[in-house]
Amino acid sequence: MTEQVVDWNEFVSSHPAGHILQTKDWATLKCRFGWQARRVLLPASEADGAARAGALILFRRSMGQVLAYVPRGPLVDWSNATQTEAVVARMCAHARQEGAFALKIEPDLLDTAANRQLLRAAGFHPSPQTIQPRSTVVVDLQPDVDTILAQMKSKWRYNIRLAARKGVCVRELEIHELPQFQQLMEETGTRDGFSVHSAAYYRDAYELLASRWGAFLLASYEDEPLASIAVFAVGSTACYLWGASNSRHRNLMPNHALQWEAMRWAKQRGCTRYDLWGIPDEIGAIATGLWAEGRRVVSAEKAPVDVNALPAGDLWGVFRFKQGFGGAVERTVGAWDLPLRRPVYGLYRGALVAKEQAANSKHRVKRKEEQAKTSFPSSIEVNLEPVVTAAAWEELSTQLPPESSHVLQSWAWGAVKAGSGWRAERWRVQRAGRLLGAFQWLWRQPTAALPLRVAYVPKGPLLDWSDDEATALVLAQIEELCRRRGCLQVKIDPDVGEESAEGKRLKQLLAQRNWRFSPEQIQFKNTGFTDITQPDEQLLASFKSKWRYNIRLAERREITIRCGSAADLPAFYRLYQETSARDGFLIRPFAYYDALWRMFLETQVVEDSRTGGALLLAEHPQELQPVAGLFLLRHGRQTIYFNGASSARRRRDMPNYLLQWRALQWARSQGCTVYDWWGAPSNPDDPSDPLQGVWRFKEGFAARMAVHTGAWDWSPSPLLWHGYHWGKSQLLELMRGRGR
Repeated sequence: MTEQVVDWNEFVSSHPAGHILQTKDWATLKCRFGWQARRVLLPASEADGAARAGALILFRRSMGQVLAYVPRGPLVDWSNATQTEAVVARMCAHARQEGAFALKIEPDLLDTAANRQLLRAAGFHPSPQTIQPRSTVVVDLQPDVDTILAQMKSKWRYNIRLAARKGVCVRELEIHELPQFQQLMEETGTRDGFSVHSAAYYRDAYELLASRWGAFLLASYEDEPLASIAVFAVGSTACYLWGASNSRHRNLMPNHALQWEAMRWAKQRGCTRYDLWGIPDEIGAIATGLWAEGRRVVSAEKAPVDVNALPAGDLWGVFRFKQGFGGAVERTVGAWDLPLRRPVYGLYRGALVAKEQAANSKHRVKRKEEQAKTSFPSSIEVNLEPVVTAAAWEELSTQLPPESSHVLQSWAWGAVKAGSGWRAERWRVQRAGRLLGAFQWLWRQPTAALPLRVAYVPKGPLLDWSDDEATALVLAQIEELCRRRGCLQVKIDPDVGEESAEGKRLKQLLAQRNWRFSPEQIQFKNTGFTDITQPDEQLLASFKSKWRYNIRLAERREITIRCGSAADLPAFYRLYQETSARDGFLIRPFAYYDALWRMFLETQVVEDSRTGGALLLAEHPQELQPVAGLFLLRHGRQTIYFNGASSARRRRDMPNYLLQWRALQWARSQGCTVYDWWGAPSNPDDPSDPLQGVWRFKEGFAARMAVHTGAWDWSPSPLLWHGYHWGKSQLLELMRGRGR
């Protein structure tokens, strides 16, 4: 047959998508443990081009039925419709000969709309069962070793060097040492709760794969085995398939040393990629959303996920380890099925759904047990009571710690959002007459096409975050309200310092209660604050000298600042539009801002109001229109620089510097003690963060960085939550594609 004309392993090695799971030796291994294998090879003359195409198909019988499975294949040029059609036809022919009810493939394709469309065009549709991990971290091995090390987290570099200093030895394991590998695997499986292969399986894998494709690496200390991994390289990619460690001498960091040696081993073989093989798919889904926004490389270390707040079990702890090696998150399209016998395939899908429901039921029981551990048992009932007047809400806010107060929890903010499609409710949480906390609850149905509601507690809830009992009880009431309102999810993003004692306890509590760090950070996660309690001279002296110079320069060049009124809002919006077009960010229609700005200008003139706002405009006598402006929101002791805009006109006259100085003075005149700059880099140490330039400007005004815990979501249905965010990312990708 034509399949034998070319050496199969040479074909796999030379193919751009070649993988260890498509080699003849992998097929031999699987055949020794209950599988059968067949190969499809399309010669160059039939592959419509110089490159050949093909697939290794594995078959396994279960409950009297046969499933055909192509791991990390087929190896085709998916953009070549003729080649793809020919390979799929041959795969289906082989599968039918073996009596398979379906053909399942897991190609090594990134999860993009274009790739999914190619699979659909070939007759496949997404499978309910994915076998290989969809999401992973891939380290780029093309730079020199020093650069690869430099791209890792500093702690990871330190741990690699620590292992070497402490005498951890890493070498290739020999076949007679496989019992040590097996013992480590069994100990790890018992500790982490997963099943391991038999000793015979790993022995055969060593004999079949290690000599040509891979290595079993062993880390030891004073001849005591500490950890071991198995790595395999095909073509340009090496992947880490199995790994294990014992619980002794973990302070010697043997796992860091092992992965580093595996990368060096792969690089010496000519590999340009090192696949760390498997992270939680939720992380990959976030990366997919970022790909849709145009970020083609999503750093694992800098992904918008707080690793310190992730659960300890399953693959979450694994991700915390892998993300420090400086790689990028990748997510493949996953498994896709082509039904061959539809009645049997329908039963197969039904069985998978039933299995998933059983697993979810077990998860719910476990979740309730975990929540019971983090609850505070008491016979005293916790009451959730509505607050229905602005005066009552403002009075309630004064009874809670002022540092928890925020303008986005003000009555005025809720009124603005109520005019733009949200419904606003305010709630107090009490227990035996004691006020535990309060929160403004916004909810809406994003689209009429789907009966799904989402809720949001912006910059809340309001409570004493040092009171763990109050925190847990208020969170429980928010979760219960989410259920009662039939919401898919509720989001919170309180201003709690990430590294503070309260922040660390909060992240732990949120993770225990099954809140998830949100892939959708609506507000800025981090911000900057300037202390404005000092008099003018001292405050000016705290600025950078260049900033003081620019303030005085603006005054010398006849820039003046005045407080605007509602009549000036259209002119300010035109400045905002100009800034949006120049700096590349999206803004809402004028009607939204007009309602927002008018609301806070109106509350500003109400006597003794805790909430208000101001429009400040920078003008020059030779200009008919303002050259810069900003809108401030005031609440309690804090003023927020909420919207800023400027023209290209008179930029050399430094109007923005004088504008901000007058804004700081205005805030202090209102009795405020803090000026919130509303936005700082999400990754303070990343020079490519888009907010770095803006932050340098703010930092010159004595702003200090405030790193917060960020936005977290809770959902009564984690499965729907994942589907909702995946759907939003796909919609965004489609909209951007149409825009292009």
